[in-house]
This record gives sequence, structure tokens and C-alpha cells, in this order.
Amino acid sequence: MRKNKSPLRGSVTQNNVSVRMRARDQSGLGFLARLGLLTGSLLVILGIIIWLWHSGWIQNQTRQLRDSGLSVTQQAQFAIKDIVVEGRSQSSKDEIFDALGAARGAPILGFDVKAAATRLGKLPWVNTAIVERRLPDTIAVILTERIPAARWQRDDHFYVLDSEGHVLPSAKPENFATLPLVVGIGADSTAQAFLALLKNYPDIQEKTNSAVRVGERRWDLHLQPNIIIRLPEQSVNNALHRLSVLIGQDKILDRDIVAIDLRLADRLIIEPTPSARPATRLLPGAVK
Repeated sequence: MRKNKSPLRGSVTQNNVSVRMRARDQSGLGFLARLGLLTGSLLVILGIIIWLWHSGWIQNQTRQLRDSGLSVTQQAQFAIKDIVVEGRSQSSKDEIFDALGAARGAPILGFDVKAAATRLGKLPWVNTAIVERRLPDTIAVILTERIPAARWQRDDHFYVLDSEGHVLPSAKPENFATLPLVVGIGADSTAQAFLALLKNYPDIQEKTNSAVRVGERRWDLHLQPNIIIRLPEQSVNNALHRLSVLIGQDKILDRDIVAIDLRLADRLIIEPTPSARPATRLLPGAVK
């Protein structure tokens, strides 16, 4: 009787493992090949895009597409017909329209409102500028102009200052004769705060001919008819209050004096006119 031989399972198993390993190796090689091919293709495409960009082809096609789109909107009546300007007082129309750069009939969607606002903001009288498209056909400009606040004299030259102390180069001082006059080096940068303080005392303000900056430290007021008020460096508001009381209650400006010194908090020095006697006199109750 023949005995059944057991199957060679170990050999079969080894053969299957070997097959699987070979298949896995082949699959790995195929993946790397595909990855290399994909990377190479992407590099080629990227190179073509870079070449097209540097040659200007992409920009040219983009520009043509944009121009075509704007032409369509223009034919659909989205074109500049009206320009509205609000807040203009001192700036000339020609300056505004030149800076705006908006041509009637041009596509309104192609108008650069930010660039136009930047150009308008550089005009001498303009403080802020806002430019808007009001579809379908209107460009609106909203201006905030600088406000003339004072005349400034430095040496023999006169200028006009705005409320922030900036010189308005195109402003003619003779056209603003009613503005307060500040004089001296440093008066331009400090005039705003001082004039704002002076507004609290209209009885002094209406009699002031000029305010002179002394040593870039303090102010002298030149009042009508011809009296100098010497103010301190500090506590200017207190000194102006004292002067207001002297004007209202003591009628100090009606006396024969040429100067009042308010630089000392505990005393008041009055300088009489040369014809007045005695040579120096104090206000009653004041300490010399």
C-alpha cells in the first residue's frame, strides 16, 4: 500500500511570499516613476508660465481682457458723465480737475479712486479728499479744506497759517487781514494753542493787534491803543484772567500806560507813559 505524501506547503508558502515581494518592489518602482514624471511635468509647466510672464504675454492678455470688459461696460452707459465736488472753497476748479484726472466718457469702472484721492490730497488747500464712484456715471469728490486761522510775520515776510499751524503757500496774507497776527520765530507752531486760549477772553481778543513770540518761550500781547502785555511762560490762562479783570473792572487800558507785566504771579508791574508821574506806579494793592 502506498502512503500519501504530505504536501510541500513550505515551498508553496515561500513561493507566494517571493511573488508578493516582487510585486511590491515593482509597484514601488512604478510609483517613483510616476512621481518623477509628475514632478517633471509640473516643472515644465512652471517654466512655461515664468517664460510667458517675463515675455509680457500674460500681462498683455490680462490687459486686453480688462480693456474688453471696460469697453463693454462703457457701451452699457457705465461711463463718466458728471463730476460733483463738495467742500471746495479756496481750491481752484482747474487744480481739482487736473489732479482728479477723470476724462468725460471714460469707463467709470476703470477709474482709480484711490490714486485720485492721493493726488487731490497734495493740493495746498486740501486737508483730506474722498473720491467715490456713484454708478452709473458720476464721480463724486468730497473735500475738507484747510481753514485759515492766523497771519504769521517772520522778519519782513507774511504768511497765512491754518488751524494746525501749517503755512498755506498759495494764500495771500492781504486777503485775510481780519485774521489775528502772530509774530516771531516759533509763533507758527504755538499759535494754535495760544489763540484757542485767547478765544476764552473776547474782551482781550477784540483789542489785540498782534501776539509776539518772545525768545520762543512766551508771548507779548500788543493791545489797542498801544499797550504791551507781558505774559508768563507758565500759567498763561491765569494771567489772561487777571488781565480780563483789570480791563473790565479797573479800566486799565484807559490809563496812561505803555506796558503791563504779568510774568510774576504775586505782583503786577505797570509801566506808565513818559509823561505820566511818578516814573513807576503800582496798581493799588499790588506789591512792587
